[in-house]
Amino acid sequence: MVMVAVLKSVLGRKSRTLVVSSERPVEATPSYRFLASMHRFLRKVPAPTKEGRMLYKVFVRSTLKPGHLVSSLLLSSSSLASRFIERWLSETGTLFAPVVVLGKHQGEEIKIFGFSYTVPLGSRNRGFYPVMIPVIIAREPDKLKKIFPSVLRAGQRFVVKTLSELSVDGLDTAELAESIERAVPDISPGLIAIARGSDVLEEIKAVVSDGTEYRELKIPIRTPQWTIEDLPHQIVEDIRITIVEPAKRGLPFAAKGAFIIGPPGVGKTVMAEALASALGLKLVELRPSTYRSMWYGATEKTLNVIFQQLNKRRKKVILVIDDAEFLMARGFSFHEAHITEVSTVLYHLQRDDRPFTVLTANYPELIDPALIRPGRIDVVIILGYPDREMRHKAILRHLRNYRISYSEEVVDRLVEVTRWFSLAEINAIVRLAAGKGRGKIGEAEVEWAKKKFNIDVSYRRSMQDHLRWWARKMQGIIIPYIPPEEVI
Repeated sequence: MVMVAVLKSVLGRKSRTLVVSSERPVEATPSYRFLASMHRFLRKVPAPTKEGRMLYKVFVRSTLKPGHLVSSLLLSSSSLASRFIERWLSETGTLFAPVVVLGKHQGEEIKIFGFSYTVPLGSRNRGFYPVMIPVIIAREPDKLKKIFPSVLRAGQRFVVKTLSELSVDGLDTAELAESIERAVPDISPGLIAIARGSDVLEEIKAVVSDGTEYRELKIPIRTPQWTIEDLPHQIVEDIRITIVEPAKRGLPFAAKGAFIIGPPGVGKTVMAEALASALGLKLVELRPSTYRSMWYGATEKTLNVIFQQLNKRRKKVILVIDDAEFLMARGFSFHEAHITEVSTVLYHLQRDDRPFTVLTANYPELIDPALIRPGRIDVVIILGYPDREMRHKAILRHLRNYRISYSEEVVDRLVEVTRWFSLAEINAIVRLAAGKGRGKIGEAEVEWAKKKFNIDVSYRRSMQDHLRWWARKMQGIIIPYIPPEEVI
């Protein structure tokens, strides 16, 4: 269904605006936030010229939908567009008619779903120039510069086709269509890009109020940076079979969570991000500092509210509880508040409507055994220090990500000198050597950086042996990656 509206200016009736959209306007909080952002940024737009174009990015914290843009356009077009016409006329002596084109960019597809066209009264006698201002919802706003011409052309075709099929009292739609069709879209001077908020701005919101305390919690939602291909090849197939494939197919017997054990820096968080990436989900990290309160009973209430919000998004996110040693066994707890906190977490982790949950820990013996029983956390992944192949993969990734010049001989030497290094320390030695070589790494830089590290091989060998002992002792489904010393 197509919506058509003709709006008169609130500024002395000096213009009329035609609004056409295939989407129903949705008046909600995101539409008002978008409206406020657009007013704030559009005040900075100079008068149009034919010498270039401008790119403005407006980041909106809420998720925008096409209906929000249509609602914002209806709210702003009778005043905002008229102000533009008056200002541009005073600055240039030329009448510019703003054409705001609404669209959405996903991947390589540009979908246009509406537009508004503000026509100055008396334009028939004075002449005017249409100015295309695309307003695009985009997940990747950095790509908008590249697609600018195609956005304008798609908007131009949509507006001309729609106007040619319309008949509106008091407006010569045929003349409007002709003027837009004659315009050269590649030299249109203004582009306002309205992008969905970046990942760091996406968040879980929860409000807790019980008379003694009012708390508004915001937990960021992150996009994973690591993939399953970044993991050791020895365990990739096991992870696909036990976790990824059943969950992606939506099978009722799919694993509900994973517990990742290993020394500091061996890649537990990397593993969590790789699982999220393989499942096509984003990450929410839960830390005690987020929900703990000094008031009696408030910690449990906050946890309940957070899990309610997480359960609503269980098909979009996984929950990561990093350094989960704070959920120690209740038998070792001496404070009632901590016992109830652990009990609350256990209650939510046994629910069927919760998101996939990943726990990480350096010292698994401190974890409450009830937390990692099948049905709550089904799979235990044990990570040891990386072998040569994994170190080679990690070193190449860091060198390419940091755009560091290197040779194959340097890579081989880095693999050799990083025996018994954790993945975090491998990242550190690459950065240290690159800093010494000012963006380049040679063998001299590698040897210099190696001397800055103190690695106790006997201590790490004993930690690796302890992990093997723990893998034999642990009950349930175990996926171990504990390389023997000859491959390290």
